[in-house]
Amino acid sequence: MDARGAAFHNVGRDQINADQVNFNIINQTALLQLLNPVPDAVYDSIRGVSECMEGTCQEVIGKVIQWIDGDSDQPVCWLNGAAGAGKSAISRTVARLCEGSNRLCASFFFFRGAGRRSTITHFISTIAYSIALSIPATRPYIKDVLQRDHHILHRSHKHQVIVVDALDECDDREEITEFIDIVACAFQESQMRLPLRFFFTSRVEEHIRSKFAASPALDVTYCLNLQGFNADNDIRTFLQSRFASIYQQKRRQIGNISLPWPSPQDLDQLVTKSMGSFIFAFTLVNFVNDGSDLPHRKLQTALQSHSGLDPLYTQVLESASHSHHFTQVLQTIIIIATPASITGLACLLQIEGSDVIHALQGVQSIIKVPEDDEQPVQLLHTSLQDFLTTQARSQHLFIDPVTCHLSMATNCLSAMAAHDGDIIYEIEVLHYAAWKWCHHLLSAVKEGGGGVYLLIQDDAFVNTLITFLSRSFDPWMNSIIFQILINDIVKTLDSLLQSHSLPSHIQWIIGKIKIFAEM
Repeated sequence: MDARGAAFHNVGRDQINADQVNFNIINQTALLQLLNPVPDAVYDSIRGVSECMEGTCQEVIGKVIQWIDGDSDQPVCWLNGAAGAGKSAISRTVARLCEGSNRLCASFFFFRGAGRRSTITHFISTIAYSIALSIPATRPYIKDVLQRDHHILHRSHKHQVIVVDALDECDDREEITEFIDIVACAFQESQMRLPLRFFFTSRVEEHIRSKFAASPALDVTYCLNLQGFNADNDIRTFLQSRFASIYQQKRRQIGNISLPWPSPQDLDQLVTKSMGSFIFAFTLVNFVNDGSDLPHRKLQTALQSHSGLDPLYTQVLESASHSHHFTQVLQTIIIIATPASITGLACLLQIEGSDVIHALQGVQSIIKVPEDDEQPVQLLHTSLQDFLTTQARSQHLFIDPVTCHLSMATNCLSAMAAHDGDIIYEIEVLHYAAWKWCHHLLSAVKEGGGGVYLLIQDDAFVNTLITFLSRSFDPWMNSIIFQILINDIVKTLDSLLQSHSLPSHIQWIIGKIKIFAEM
């Protein structure tokens, strides 16, 4: 690469390969003062992020290295994945491997709430300083630009370059998405093939996803989704290694527990509960080894616990943009027994599909939102449901299961009434509504306070129930008979009638429905 007469033959720190520039006059201290970089943001200085354990994540790292070494026409790579999936560990490992082969140009690890590590300005200055160290031939140009315009770091960041982990951790959302465009445009508009690769990682946040999903970034980006890689064996390796260390360090405390510890059955359960989340596995190990009780006792508690992810869930949910339908959509996804598609959720809640998508834009790092509106929207980890429906854990974010189940019963009835001319069993979400409305009603009653809440919401629920009976009772009966659900429905209705907390007038209506269902 030629930059105004300077030839860059290698990207390695402290290597000078330019023909026409005297770098001795470029004072590194002067650059440091002009740029004021963030020293703890580069890969070998950051705290709290480990590299991948040896022998793990080999497939995805291999893909990244193959992309770096290859002759691809996609010079940008976006590695995306759920919260806690190991993106930063992979980034740090890739950075070390590139450093070892003199190919690391610069690195920056964003971290939300960490002052200068979470802003675009200091990110730019740190990248510029790292490039000046890695490619000495750039030093005079960086220094010259800064001396001519001291305000450049605070202006639009055209013509800047970046290699960064955790794009979603940058507070300056608009600027970081602009940067994605800048990098993409730089490659598209260049008349020569630039010998650079840009490796980005992030959660699937909407402002980032939408940039990589459209031109120009789409045209130059190699996308790697961690959901496409099975992490079970890696997590198993991680857990076995960490638990072996705990066993060796605290053997006297563990006492007569025989090896292997954990047992194969317990280890399988932990791997299953992890669902590809390294942060879950990491937190679980810390929980077992925190010293508050004997490790083998803590392990048994850990098999039932999901508390390690609570701070992460709180962060994601609090930072999400709460649109008009956000709470309604989130509660439905949390409480629904069978995941519904975007189209299904819209039908059930009687809103537009775009309203569902908009409501979920800020939580795609913890909820799988498919590109196809007909595919199910799913939790990335079932512990999110546990977190949100346990008030002691979620506190102000708490979703009351009683309220949600009653709302779901009401929505199911309302959706069927709104589609009284349709054949219920031919529409998937109405099939669900026909089958599950009474199950949700029973759950509301059983989970405590249901009867009291029904009395408070008497008019709303009863009116919906009456509307359903007047418009959709016959289609509903035909549907449950066709789907051979009649016995299950009758059994649920019978359980409702046996409940002592169901208000008498609602009990009377349910009794009539049961009589007709048994005829």
